[in-house]
Amino acid sequence: MELRMTVLIRLIVASAVLVALVVPVPAQAAGPFDGTRPFFCAVSTIMECDAMGQCERHNTNRQNQITFVRIDVAGQVVTAGGGRKSPVKMVSHVDGELILQGGENGRGWSATVDEDSGRMAAAVVDNDVTFSLFGSCTLP
Repeated sequence: MELRMTVLIRLIVASAVLVALVVPVPAQAAGPFDGTRPFFCAVSTIMECDAMGQCERHNTNRQNQITFVRIDVAGQVVTAGGGRKSPVKMVSHVDGELILQGGENGRGWSATVDEDSGRMAAAVVDNDVTFSLFGSCTLP
């Protein structure tokens, strides 16, 4: 009788281990701005800072100012007003943030988009000037 109980307990434990290994653990759901589909971001604030530490806030309502960008992670491109495009070189997901980076023409850029709310912050960096951009994103 005791031998049967030991065998039965071992079978139960082995079955539990097998179920734990086979049944998939549900992945944490990504937010709507996880990069699986293109989205638009409206830039609300732009700060320009020079190498001397002097910063100036720019009004995003001026005629030639870029106020919207289209982010297409699958297409690896960010498109701004006038059809200007910049390739996305790196994509990662960290703690609910979609992080994008790229660079061209001697400038580097980096952006983070909250995968749930769509809040966006970005920076464009050159040798003697930086631009910090803040805004919100929406799905088309």
